Amino acid sequence: MLAAPVDQVPEGAGLVHEPKWDGWRVIAFREDDGVYLQSRAGRNLTTYFPDITRAIRRAVPSGAVLDGELIVLERGRTNFAQLQRRVTAGRGLLRLARDCPAHYVLFDLLADAGGEGILNLPLSERRARLEQLLTGAPPQLIVTPQTADMRQVWDWLSNWTVATGIEGVVTKRLSGRYEPGRRGWWKFRSVRVTPSLTLPS
Repeated sequence: MLAAPVDQVPEGAGLVHEPKWDGWRVIAFREDDGVYLQSRAGRNLTTYFPDITRAIRRAVPSGAVLDGELIVLERGRTNFAQLQRRVTAGRGLLRLARDCPAHYVLFDLLADAGGEGILNLPLSERRARLEQLLTGAPPQLIVTPQTADMRQVWDWLSNWTVATGIEGVVTKRLSGRYEPGRRGWWKFRSVRVTPSLTLPS
């Protein structure tokens, strides 16, 4: 499911907001014999993230399908360059994964344990199942923050964009079902303004 760009954060009853992370959108399939990580473009990313596949194998039951964002944090802030290095690390991949571990920030559950498809359930129910599924999960698997409080949203946009490197916020309907390929969410990208320098004439 995709998000349509908007010029301001939507407000209203039944809407919730989540940080928009600076990483790679990935669907994770917990299969009987392992884990498969698929990029938004359909690329197989499994071999580049042994730390994430290991965490999913440990914490997620077979049949579950997760939706989220792969990120690499450095000093508490997202580092997209370190994320990109995963696909070019070659023989240094395991060392890179140890020195710059990735995190999988999760925001949706598409199939529950045993492969039960839940696309038609409302987001509120999918979110509740996701949180329950990840109770006690390793720290590499994070459920993204979610709020209906606009004060929290403004704090994210004012402070988190600099402190953690988020790109903005994504807004969703609590009652919304998951519709692959449809732009049923909204994304607002924060704009960093650099004051212009006026030189004496």
